[in-house]
Amino acid sequence: MWAYEHFELPSPPDLLTFSKKMLTGGFYFKPEFKPPQAYRVFNTWMGDPSKLILLERVLQVIKRENLLDRVQRTGAVLKGGLHELEKEFPQLIHSVRGRGTFLSFTAKDSALEKEFPQLLHSVRGRGTFLSFTAKDSSVRDQINNGLKKNGVLGGGCGEASIRLRPSLVFEPKHASIYLDVLRKTLKEL
Repeated sequence: MWAYEHFELPSPPDLLTFSKKMLTGGFYFKPEFKPPQAYRVFNTWMGDPSKLILLERVLQVIKRENLLDRVQRTGAVLKGGLHELEKEFPQLIHSVRGRGTFLSFTAKDSALEKEFPQLLHSVRGRGTFLSFTAKDSSVRDQINNGLKKNGVLGGGCGEASIRLRPSLVFEPKHASIYLDVLRKTLKEL
């Protein structure tokens, strides 16, 4: 359920934060990180019992419908398609990376890539986020605007990346639609 579980750590992280995708927001922490006084952390999404009831139902649906397995299958389709686009449009995108549908690729000739290649080429992720990076911020904006024009909403992040945040019900057929629209958009540039 939690991304850190994929890494088979010997113990959970010291701190774990979560937000609205879980219908509530907050954090888990080891006892030694407990604030010395109560009410030191305030968050409008924490402590709302109605959200916890909803979250319990959401978790039941995730388990019953094997949505985390679906994320892995869909992510494989999506990542494979992004690798194909990376080969087809090497002048525009590169460095596809990630796990599940938490994927990313990097823009060609990004100033950050040149300055920090060891960091940008080792970024990894999981879950239902995916992103890729364009040649530079100008190309990123052209791709993002083209995707919008062609009916797909994404968002810019970082210097030259585009991110998507598909829901857990995102399936391989949706990944194929996205990849077709992205290919069309890249051809239009």
